[in-house]
Amino acid sequence: MYFRPALLFVCTLMLILFADSSARSEDQPQQADAPKKFSLEFTGKSQVIIPKLRYDGVEPITLEAWVKPYAHDADNIRASVVANLQLAGVGIHYSGERWMAHFNEGRASNAGYVSTASNAEADIDQPVHVAAVYDGLSFKLFVNGKQQDYVGQTTLPHVPSPYDFMVGADPNGKGKPHQFFKGVIDEVRISKVARYTKDFKPAKRFKPDKETLVLYHFDEGTGKIAHDASGNKHHGAIQGANWVKQITDEK
Repeated sequence: MYFRPALLFVCTLMLILFADSSARSEDQPQQADAPKKFSLEFTGKSQVIIPKLRYDGVEPITLEAWVKPYAHDADNIRASVVANLQLAGVGIHYSGERWMAHFNEGRASNAGYVSTASNAEADIDQPVHVAAVYDGLSFKLFVNGKQQDYVGQTTLPHVPSPYDFMVGADPNGKGKPHQFFKGVIDEVRISKVARYTKDFKPAKRFKPDKETLVLYHFDEGTGKIAHDASGNKHHGAIQGANWVKQITDEK
């Protein structure tokens, strides 16, 4: 085959440029997929069941979540965010217009609960980080990283709940969901440590560590399973909740 000199030069140049371009593209780091950005909306009759997770009160515990509450139903005593409360257990909820946390130690008053409440009323339709922390002696509530004034003191051993922890509800006397939360919940973590001892800046995305018992990012955006990012395989059963845009993007 015969090539004119000019045509041969052009073909050779194109081959060199193509090879150089290919080499440069291989040298470039590949762009990671953008993280999924979803949360779960709870309708007032929906929940996530956390299976096979029990807490005996021997170790400290921290419950925390990002939430955006809607006005709750007046016939509910509380609107539970993360809890296994039933005359026992521990949990965070929205009650009487304020954030509250309960820890049952079997005391003679208040149905056995040590309780703590937020300084101010909860802001409806606004994202907020809430955390309840038991350190072995005291029970504290943090709202957007600020420790609330009242600190509950414990004097008796914890009364463990025989039922599953739930997100967006807590169990009744038969272990079925009730006291439903209305709003959006994201980034739920339960830890076997008093994770916060003073004011802090809440992370928008929680990271698992050796103290993490269960962690839900709610990144799935579809389906009925909330995958546990702690590695402990407490994958949650989503019942009736809807996938929506991630609320921490609003903060």
